[in-house]
Amino acid sequence: MPDPRPISVRELGARANGAVILRDIGFGIAPGEILALFGPSGAGKTTIATALAGTAGPGIELSGAIHRAPGVRVGYLPQHAASTLNPARRIGAALGELVALHTRRAAGGRLRAGERRARIARVLAAAAFELDDRDLTRALRRYPFEFSGGERARLALAQVLTGAPDVLVVDEPTVGLDSLARATLLDGLRGLRAAGTAVVLITHDSFAVERVADRILFVRDGRLDPAGSIESAPAHPRPVATPAVTGPAVEIRDLTVRHRGRPVLDRVDLDLYPGEHIGLVGLSGAGKTTLARCIAGLTRPDAGEIVAWGERLPELRRRSRRRLADIQYVWQESAASFDPRRSVLDQVAATGTGLCGMTHTEARAAATDLLAGLGIDEAQAARPPAGLSGGQLQRAALARALLARPRVLLCDEVTTALDEPTARRILDRLDDYREHNGATLVSISHDLRGRLDRCDRIAVLDGARITEIGAPAELRERPRTEILARLVCADGADLGDRFSQHQLERNR
Repeated sequence: MPDPRPISVRELGARANGAVILRDIGFGIAPGEILALFGPSGAGKTTIATALAGTAGPGIELSGAIHRAPGVRVGYLPQHAASTLNPARRIGAALGELVALHTRRAAGGRLRAGERRARIARVLAAAAFELDDRDLTRALRRYPFEFSGGERARLALAQVLTGAPDVLVVDEPTVGLDSLARATLLDGLRGLRAAGTAVVLITHDSFAVERVADRILFVRDGRLDPAGSIESAPAHPRPVATPAVTGPAVEIRDLTVRHRGRPVLDRVDLDLYPGEHIGLVGLSGAGKTTLARCIAGLTRPDAGEIVAWGERLPELRRRSRRRLADIQYVWQESAASFDPRRSVLDQVAATGTGLCGMTHTEARAAATDLLAGLGIDEAQAARPPAGLSGGQLQRAALARALLARPRVLLCDEVTTALDEPTARRILDRLDDYREHNGATLVSISHDLRGRLDRCDRIAVLDGARITEIGAPAELRERPRTEILARLVCADGADLGDRFSQHQLERNR
């Protein structure tokens, strides 16, 4: 009797350069089922995903068997999904071409312009874009760089969905999404399941697993772990000494950035104090990353100024070596920040030689120690970036920044590709660093539960401006903006209920 499952896996193994990555992996997935592969960073989840999609990387030797039923179409969204977008093509042209191509293959016909636009709108909706007709027109005219990191990942998912796959393999699809977009995306996965699509969800996001998965397979050290469990409740962070109130280290005044006449930041004012942890939260595209890039010197503002330690900060290429070391930026798409041809260790050590005056030997030793402290051993560090998982590359990017011993550390979604226990260890490490060095930590994150517990202050960005700023306890008790309450509601925390009750009482 033929196997009714579109994909089944038997005794799957994988090796790379003699090292065992996977051992004896076996499972099947039924039509209309969401199967989650859940486990820590580096466990082998992405290797399983690439094997299912038939895109295993160079140097990976597979064994065992993967059986695909005849005619089954497999769609694959890789972990660094934004890299699959063509930066030189407008979104409308790229999606329209894919829709037309898959239509010709499936039906041998051509689509009218209106039908093509309707199909593009459907795949964008499934990828958590909520666009009316006017917004859709604007979005289709834009290039990938004009979207935020989280939006680019969803655009890549929309590309995959144009092929109407029977099996969709998605590797960390919720990384970089705000809580509202994540909830919409998960609704989209449920919709695909209802339409009969099988979904293999590769993730460390316990929230996503708990809400959409029909079955969970736990992956650890390259094996399926029958005793695995989801650790979703965040542990309370250890207390960090509250910094003494002094003058700000960095003063941001009237900062304005426009793109094609549209404000990305609009007269933003913000002070950053020594030793504090300030969190920037908001919807994807709210301007959080643009603000961080301005502080780092990567984006030139159209108006306003940034003053650090009494001097106005110029753009990056005009900054002294000392100022380059003082302000370090760990950006969201960490894999793209590494040269694919050089080892990770060499690239981390380059901070020591380039900014800190270390010898080559000193820099490599310091880089090795930092990487080890972040869970990347010497053998792993000696590999090129393709030999590390997304979570390991995030930690390597953080090590590269910490080697400069910065006074301001800008972290853009540095824990998104990490399982929750590892993320907590990294955040503890950052707390240690700022406590012992008096450094300012600016973190951009969609993990509201973690940020509300960790930060000294939270700044909420919406509509290109900071609409709310204050201590976490203050925001919990007296939130002033609806956007913050909506974000926390979607994140599963309790602030939303408190906000709703507060609003009801205030409106009576």
